[in-house]
Amino acid sequence: MGTVTYPNADVQRDLAEHFVPVQFNVVDQPEAMERFNSAWTPSIIVQDADGREYRRCLGYLDPKRFLGEMALARLLWAVHRQRWPDAANRAAEAARIAGGDAYREPEALYFAAVADYKISKDAGKLLAGWNRLLDRFPDSEWAKRVEFIRQSK
Repeated sequence: MGTVTYPNADVQRDLAEHFVPVQFNVVDQPEAMERFNSAWTPSIIVQDADGREYRRCLGYLDPKRFLGEMALARLLWAVHRQRWPDAANRAAEAARIAGGDAYREPEALYFAAVADYKISKDAGKLLAGWNRLLDRFPDSEWAKRVEFIRQSK
């Protein structure tokens, strides 16, 4: 990641704007693996200042997938804080950044529907958003979490 992803201009801009990146050399600092409960490198862990974790991914990510992960981390920060207007905006941003990524875009769509519902208190918006998710990414893990809405009664 140090030769392709981190030097990428978009990645550099995103990290500078939204995060305080910290990198450990686990050869020189093997205790970091234990401290962050990580058994593999690279491990990307997004935490807030209080140590609450919002995203964890293991293994190499190219710049597009890395940016998608960071956008989802920002989204989940807003969801966990129940800042629903922020979550709606961040879900739209995450869906845009992760567009075409069948692993990350469905998660953004899932939480976009949740945020719309929480803002409006209209269950129809939740169902409409989850139906869009089911239509666009029927085989995704996130679609499987909402497929109950289409099961016959």
